[in-house]
Amino acid sequence: MDDTSPRPAWRQTLSLIAVAATLALLLYLPDASLTQAGTVVVLCIGLWATGWLPPWLTALIFFTLCMVGGVAPASVAFAGFASAATWLVFSGLVIGTAINHTGLGKRVAAAVAPMLASGYASAVLGAGLLGLAASFFMPSAMGRIVLLVPIMLTLVARLGYAEDNPGRHGILLSAIMSTFLPTFTILPANVPNNVLMGASEAVLGVSLHYGDYLLLHFPILGLLKWLALMGLILWQFRATPAAPATFEEQRPPAGRASMMIGALLSLAVLLSLAVLLWMSDGWHGISPAWVGMLVALACLFPGSGLLPARPLTQINLEPLIYVAGIVSLGALAHESGLGEAIAERLLALLPLAHGADAGNFAWLALIATALGMVVTLPGVPAVLTPMAPQLAEVTGWSPYAVVMSQVLGFSTVILPYQSPPLIVGLLTAGLTLRQATRITLPLAVITLLLLWPLDYFWWQWLGVI
Repeated sequence: MDDTSPRPAWRQTLSLIAVAATLALLLYLPDASLTQAGTVVVLCIGLWATGWLPPWLTALIFFTLCMVGGVAPASVAFAGFASAATWLVFSGLVIGTAINHTGLGKRVAAAVAPMLASGYASAVLGAGLLGLAASFFMPSAMGRIVLLVPIMLTLVARLGYAEDNPGRHGILLSAIMSTFLPTFTILPANVPNNVLMGASEAVLGVSLHYGDYLLLHFPILGLLKWLALMGLILWQFRATPAAPATFEEQRPPAGRASMMIGALLSLAVLLSLAVLLWMSDGWHGISPAWVGMLVALACLFPGSGLLPARPLTQINLEPLIYVAGIVSLGALAHESGLGEAIAERLLALLPLAHGADAGNFAWLALIATALGMVVTLPGVPAVLTPMAPQLAEVTGWSPYAVVMSQVLGFSTVILPYQSPPLIVGLLTAGLTLRQATRITLPLAVITLLLLWPLDYFWWQWLGVI
């Protein structure tokens, strides 16, 4: 359910009661306790998962409860605002507005639309391929969504899909989810992958290599998952007849033509430089977030012509608040020891043993999946990687195999709130969490029942276990 749709009064009432009860409990409990952290995390995850309150409002509730209840110091409670991911969201919102204002999105959509106009299925597959292909060139999922969503919004309009047409929702979901869900199998293409790479080197001295990582994960969790994703979208979102597609570019009035062309070319040059810097971040070491902020500053600078007057009044900052909240929640779960405590408790209950490779494979994947619902996806490798030596000893696996098992977990997204880039794409595209859950939940079931067993045999064939 999105922020603009009406919510039944009883849901708002129950949410208010839950928030008030949580606040009362926090004031009773000792400050900075594990129980305090767990109470806030459970409340906020529940509100995000149900959609009973707008996501940005739940984030503000999280910040407020943490400070009023003494759950964590400000450096942890507001850690999301110090995160590069949050500022990449802000730069993305600015760039997206500039793409629309200058007409660049319309130009690109006009060029792409004829290739996708042969039918709804071809539009879904084409949008999905575009999103997946971008993952091999741009290392940041948020950066890819920043560029794709404004273009896709223009594209679906040109293809004749109205706001309430399920076909519009299917095409947008295809692009957004294709550039995110299968790309956990491409080493630099998502934040959890990079956290895993850094933690493996720092904790275990195990270096991950692009080719080995791709061979181990992409065939099953990448390519086959993408095909399942396409099938689910075509099944769940069946398009109603669309209006005739339009491929002609509407020209601005003669007086504004040269001005708009200049702004469009300037933005095209800025984005080209940004993509080059995003693609080569391993060489120059500048975070994709700060590359995006440089472009955003250029767009925001007075007189650039790339944004309307008073641009911040034209930009929806709700995704920024949400992402800061979800990143801060992950920081709270990590810094308070909640994530580690949950992981250790679960590991103590699991029947891991030497020689039980199939069971070990399933249980390690399940614990990573479950943990991802508490600490969010980037928190999974941060919590589990330090435990890899003990897990390797219990299972008889190599530390490399134990570390790689985390990918099965954090690549299995059950509910959209687990992933800030996915949420930003949905909010920017005007899609609801419920629409996205119609894809993520059945895709998670398919992953557990079909793709994980296939992946187990693939790992055995490769000799990893």
